[in-house]
Amino acid sequence: MSTPQQGFQSAYPSPSDQRPVSLGQLQWYMEGMRHARLAAVFGVIGIFSLGVVFGPLAIMQAKKAEGFGVAAQEGKILGWVGIGLFVLWVLFFVAYIVLFASIIANLPHTPYPGRTSS
Repeated sequence: MSTPQQGFQSAYPSPSDQRPVSLGQLQWYMEGMRHARLAAVFGVIGIFSLGVVFGPLAIMQAKKAEGFGVAAQEGKILGWVGIGLFVLWVLFFVAYIVLFASIIANLPHTPYPGRTSS
């Protein structure tokens, strides 16, 4: 049986590698997880309503979670999707208003029946 090379790390830790976690490390990790959860929640809310508000909140919370060493890619992606959907909704709304105004402007002017024009 050969010994592993220096610098080789297995993907699965052996029981001898496990060290106890201190309370401070656990609190640090739990704070990061809280920010990651908030990022995901804000991202989902941003998709279904007010992406311009909740999208940046999701991205901000994801960055805080990553600062604590916790991956929060879902919250960041959902935040950007919420912002993108909000921008698309605004563009659609503006296009709808412009289309409606152009239709109204191109209607022929006809006087009301029974009225004489003066």
